[in-house]
Amino acid sequence: MCVFTHFAAGALAGSFLPVPVAAPLLGLGSHLLLDVIPHRDFEDYRIEILLWLAAMAALGVMGGMTLPIALAGLFAVLPDLENLLWKLGRLRDDQKIFPGHRPGWLRHGRETGRSSIVLQIVFTVVVVAFLIRRSS
Repeated sequence: MCVFTHFAAGALAGSFLPVPVAAPLLGLGSHLLLDVIPHRDFEDYRIEILLWLAAMAALGVMGGMTLPIALAGLFAVLPDLENLLWKLGRLRDDQKIFPGHRPGWLRHGRETGRSSIVLQIVFTVVVVAFLIRRSS
């Protein structure tokens, strides 16, 4: 899944926590769950990063960001750091450690059509709107 989708899913999971203690585990778990779903990512990682930053900024500016939401969202994105390093040629495929990224550990979702990206954007917008509305 795209980085912004992972952030939205982690943030949504974190929003149901009264305290941030379990937020990192929820974020990492949501990343793993989303990676097994068939999906497509942007070819250009910079678009994903910009959309992720926009989602975080919207939550921050509109008052929808709490510590559990921030932690779960950030930990949901964290595993994709190794994908970024891989895309930049700084990490080989066999050096990845996250189970959803490492070949042979956990079957990663097959690549789908471009409609997957549209669905991910819609999901992220809905989650951000929900979290903002819930906070007001």
